[in-house]
Amino acid sequence: MNSRVLGENGVVAGKANKGDEGKFARDTLVHQRDEHIWAAHFSEDWNIGQVPNGGYTLSIGAKVLAEALPHPDPMTVTAYYVARTEPGPVQCEVDILRVGKGSSTGMVRMVQNGETKIQVIGSYTNFDKVSGEHLSNIKIPDMPTFEQCIDTPVRPNIQLRKQLIQRMTETNVRALEGEVDASASWMGWTAFADGSDIDLFALLMFADAMPPPIFSLYDSRGWVPTLDLSVQVHRKPEPGLLRCAFHSPLMTNGILDEDGVIWDSADNVVALVRQTAKLKIKK
Repeated sequence: MNSRVLGENGVVAGKANKGDEGKFARDTLVHQRDEHIWAAHFSEDWNIGQVPNGGYTLSIGAKVLAEALPHPDPMTVTAYYVARTEPGPVQCEVDILRVGKGSSTGMVRMVQNGETKIQVIGSYTNFDKVSGEHLSNIKIPDMPTFEQCIDTPVRPNIQLRKQLIQRMTETNVRALEGEVDASASWMGWTAFADGSDIDLFALLMFADAMPPPIFSLYDSRGWVPTLDLSVQVHRKPEPGLLRCAFHSPLMTNGILDEDGVIWDSADNVVALVRQTAKLKIKK
């Protein structure tokens, strides 16, 4: 893995050159075609196997909504993965559902080969203009520092992993390599390998970028396709590493829930994550 030196507040040194938005920004560009249609492209560089990562595809749909709605910042977004996506062109069809003073809501259908593959609905605001009271009873877990954690494996069929700095606890990494620990939980640190900044749309990708925590019981023998993914964004992240904790508290007949919390380098909770997925074990 391309290691990085950490500066103040966990900021990654050696970042992308000034004026260069980074690979993620380039691979999530969207282009308006008419009043309700945007075009984009799913890059294979964010694949898990042959399929683009769900958080990556969600971030593209979220960017479309940000352009279509009068408010720029995703506050809560949910993607329903209707059919399997593939690298290549995608057409994004937008419906604006409501426009209010402080927030607006819209929906985008992401279509490939004439078939709806993903349906995204989101409510947006402008975080620079939001004010109010604060409360947080979510505690940072007792976990090793970035330096004490271990790089997760970089496997040839997971292109997404090559784009990221990704470290987890030693116990978590051993579970991925076959020493299962039955916790159904991960804790770790992550950022872009090219050092580029993490914006709100990148945050949506990182919400689905860690290996499924159910692998702590089954190592990586199976695969876990996401059925739906919801991200509640609470603020713009400060520059630097993201700290994250994910766990799967329940699985019934192979259908599982996954919950996650993401903190920025200033220890602010920036996003809450919930997804439904299905564990499929390789025979």
